Amino acid sequence: MYKYFDCIVILVKVMKRVAMVWVLATLVMGMLLVSSFAHGENLTFSQTAAAGDAPDGNIDIVKVSGNYDSGYQYFSIETRDSGFSTPPTDTSYTFTIDVEADVNGEDVTEYVYITLMWQNNGGNITHAYTYTTHNGGGGTLADSDVQISGSKVTVRVPAMLFQNVQVYNVEFTSGALGNGYSYDQVTYYTSGGNSGGGTNGGSGGGSTGPDFSSYLWVGGMASIACWAIWIIIWIFVALWAYKDAKKKCNSSPIVWFLVVLFLNLLGLIIYVIVVKDECQKQQAYVPPPPPQ
Repeated sequence: MYKYFDCIVILVKVMKRVAMVWVLATLVMGMLLVSSFAHGENLTFSQTAAAGDAPDGNIDIVKVSGNYDSGYQYFSIETRDSGFSTPPTDTSYTFTIDVEADVNGEDVTEYVYITLMWQNNGGNITHAYTYTTHNGGGGTLADSDVQISGSKVTVRVPAMLFQNVQVYNVEFTSGALGNGYSYDQVTYYTSGGNSGGGTNGGSGGGSTGPDFSSYLWVGGMASIACWAIWIIIWIFVALWAYKDAKKKCNSSPIVWFLVVLFLNLLGLIIYVIVVKDECQKQQAYVPPPPPQ
């Protein structure tokens, strides 16, 4: 009875260690897979536009671009002049970025809609940076999400917003509201389609869709890593069985090493039940010397 209880205790201890290592390995592989699938569609492009479309140079768009980096999708707008963040008194300047995409076969014109606004109320300049999504999501962008450098504004949003969709175009619009209204608009069309429209042209750039080859590569590497970890775990368990069998004076420790290695849990259970301590049996009885 006690021997079987000892076998169960040993089995539980070994399996606890195996389970801990396996859970840790699974978590690591899971994080790698999540990070690989989170980057979504990578929109990389640069497109110039004709200057002079808008009378206000601060909103006259001359270049738009986009790029992906470290989990974020960046969009940039360059204007003819700087100063859009400091509009004249009682005037507001607005930049909007409308991403049109195919969602399950449906053309969604405001799949992601970004709004950057600067407003001058009697000398008090305020700003608001927001974005919305087609399914009602969105929120406020932090100041760190918007960079202003001279006549260029760059805004970033999580790249995972564009996961598993085909982007048709990105429409950039600028506007000035105060003494009247003026605006400018430039549309970048991706290779995925030519729906939508724009009022300002220019030389196009390039766009790359979701890089599923990288997903497959990471997924394949993760699968190989999982199998490698599983094999390494059972090599260590089999080595434990080999050493334990030698400690118990078993005549075939290498056999038990192979049994545990190839049968895994079943082999470990068989080993714990079958192998007994034989050291005492192998100690031959030596009678005391005869009296002299």
